[in-house]
Amino acid sequence: MGSVSIKPMTRDIKVLLTAGFAMFSMFFGSGNLVFPLLIGTQSLDAYPWAIVGLLVTAVLVPFLGLIGVVLYQGSRHAYFGGLGDRGAFFLTAIILSLLGPFGVVPRCITVAYGGVELMAPEFPVWLFSMLFCLLMAALIWVRHKIVTLIGRVLTPWLMLGVVLVIIAGLLEGEPADVATLSSLQALSYGLLKGYHTMDLLAAFFFATTTVYYLKAYVSAEGGSTRKLLGMSLGASVIGASLLALVYVGFVSLGARYASSLQEVPPNDYLVVIAGQAMGDLAIPVVAVTIGLACLTTGAILSALFADFVYQDVSLRRIRRTWAILATLGISFVFSLVGFTTISVWLGAILEVMYPALIALALANIVQLRVQRNLGKPAFWGVFAVSLIAKLVL
Repeated sequence: MGSVSIKPMTRDIKVLLTAGFAMFSMFFGSGNLVFPLLIGTQSLDAYPWAIVGLLVTAVLVPFLGLIGVVLYQGSRHAYFGGLGDRGAFFLTAIILSLLGPFGVVPRCITVAYGGVELMAPEFPVWLFSMLFCLLMAALIWVRHKIVTLIGRVLTPWLMLGVVLVIIAGLLEGEPADVATLSSLQALSYGLLKGYHTMDLLAAFFFATTTVYYLKAYVSAEGGSTRKLLGMSLGASVIGASLLALVYVGFVSLGARYASSLQEVPPNDYLVVIAGQAMGDLAIPVVAVTIGLACLTTGAILSALFADFVYQDVSLRRIRRTWAILATLGISFVFSLVGFTTISVWLGAILEVMYPALIALALANIVQLRVQRNLGKPAFWGVFAVSLIAKLVL
């Protein structure tokens, strides 16, 4: 009798962990590898305050987005529906364009190339970008298995590499130098740079992917909507907790190795730290770890953008294959621009959009209780204030 009750529970835990690990791996891409380390190099011994700021905008706020999408049964159409058809379409197009081939995906390629460049400086960036796009295409083509593949195969290796680097780096690193930033300035810096991870934008769509994966499992098991909600929230907690732990470790590493990173491009920080802490033999391992992180995030974001073009823009008039090829082609071209250039123009847009998206995330949760459309006035009101502040200040 006991075995009958244990087996379903064991399957539930396995699926829950797979979804949670996949969610962590989807989030943990290019910006998550770079900006926490950058925050540490700038905040130095004030880094605990910077960590608090980063956790607010790069973990807590995205978690609110995850919860909101989960409460809307993983439907982005329902989640953005309060903005109206045109508003929802416009916002979805902008977010997926920034997350996809015009922003985060090419940034993933440039960060992954940083590790390869240190090992093989003569390897051309265009060839690496092309090969990376082909790998992403291979992952996208197995769309129905992408959560399982990421959660059970790629994420364990990714987590192992990250944990080894953090532990070795903290053991070998020197105490952080005295900061020129005050505690409040370090907190503000962490808050601002947390925008650049773009985790809130990603949360709206990663939650959808995870909920659909869990919905297929719960339906097959004959489970209830309450079980789906519980497992979705559980996966979100797992993903957010793992992300928070890695952020704490990375900011600490950046603070301890700041003096060694003065002349190093931000996208090479982690590889340089690993080389100093673990020796040159560790560099290939860390380069592969970075590549896996960027590959998983880049693939899922490319799939989301391609599906949007296929379903919402073309209304299925073109083949999904062509949407995927167009997405990866644009990503390839933008990857040749370089990490810094991409980050600068993304940062300018995010400083205006992020506060409005935070307002939308909060409003969408509250309006489920009050049964009033709060999302539209909250989003556009805060967006207008942010835009005016950006233009004036």
